[in-house]
Amino acid sequence: MRHDVAVRRATFDRPSIRACDRSLNLLRRALSSVLARPPSPARSHAASVGQSPAEAYDIVIVGGGVRALAIALGCASRGPVALFAEGEIAAAADERAWPVVRSAHSDLNRLAAEARAPKRLKRLVGRLPGPVARDAAGVLALASSQYDVEALTAAAGAAKAAGVAAWMVPPLEVSALSPPLGAGRDVGAALYEPGALTVDADALAFALADAAAQQGAALFAGAPVERLERDDLGVAGVIVGGRLIAARRVMLADDFAAIRLVRENRGRLSLKREERQIIVAEPGGPSLGPALLVGDLTLSRDIDGAITLSGPFSGNELARRAVEAAPSLSRLVMASEEPVTVWTGVDGRAQVGAADIPGLWLSLGFGRDALSGAVSTWRDAVRMLADKPADLALAPFAPTRRPTREVAR
Repeated sequence: MRHDVAVRRATFDRPSIRACDRSLNLLRRALSSVLARPPSPARSHAASVGQSPAEAYDIVIVGGGVRALAIALGCASRGPVALFAEGEIAAAADERAWPVVRSAHSDLNRLAAEARAPKRLKRLVGRLPGPVARDAAGVLALASSQYDVEALTAAAGAAKAAGVAAWMVPPLEVSALSPPLGAGRDVGAALYEPGALTVDADALAFALADAAAQQGAALFAGAPVERLERDDLGVAGVIVGGRLIAARRVMLADDFAAIRLVRENRGRLSLKREERQIIVAEPGGPSLGPALLVGDLTLSRDIDGAITLSGPFSGNELARRAVEAAPSLSRLVMASEEPVTVWTGVDGRAQVGAADIPGLWLSLGFGRDALSGAVSTWRDAVRMLADKPADLALAPFAPTRRPTREVAR
């Protein structure tokens, strides 16, 4: 994933981390008032410039990220479709935070629903007009406790049963697969999924936007939906720029917009927030081998060598933990840093399907691993909008379910 705008520069070694403490703290204080909003992407797609929405559409989609655009593409051949993005059309912040598409989650419900995610990504990219860089680097999920070992071992067994190539590997094999880890810490066992893909999330969003527009979908950037319009039967459309845009069905595929719109309509939306920080290094970083999931820390490397770190820490702490895990990362040069709020269901699961308000549909709450969920569920979301049956594996993610205890991530 390439970022064109350098926010500031700093190396990840410990002296420079200490030196930039003050500026980072000032930056975080300045950002604290806007953490309820996602950061702006480094690149965005020009969509529907100078055009005005029609008075009515069959389906209106709210959101401008990969999941919203994929749903728009899937619906475009079925009738008039409009997509309204509050900001830019580009990968959402949570989709950029860890641009990895995988199947072998320790949440067994999510594994069942996303078993074909990498294959679906390949098929999706194959039908898009623009190039989308992706790397079959795989992913390693490291166990940091006996509980993790047991959860990941169960995930490995479930992955095998679902036809996913994933298995537990011992410490020596982990060190061989990811040399930066082997050089810096006492490595434990890990769940290895060689077929996981790292992708340029922004390029994927742009290619989806181009394809959806070619199929006839109307895409509007910088067009926030002010509220949902309701009648006696349920949702009848949306209000944009003070105008009523009538719609037979409305799909909310943007977490921030959904929280405001659903709660204003007194609907049920059981999401919880997690504040995370993203650091992107300049291209040319060392090879990671597979993408890494180390507790709450995620690391990935694109084909240009730009390494993306994400975690629920301050920028300094995030850099410190990355260096602690892999000392060879200490000389990376920071290209950008940004806060991001990610959302999951209160029980750790996304919400995909019909809401409790008639005419309203949701595709929300995929958390830190949002790109996997977006790629794996978009086709089912399209089928649901067309009143066709979706994969039974998505039943635990129905928005009208009763939330249960939080599941393993």
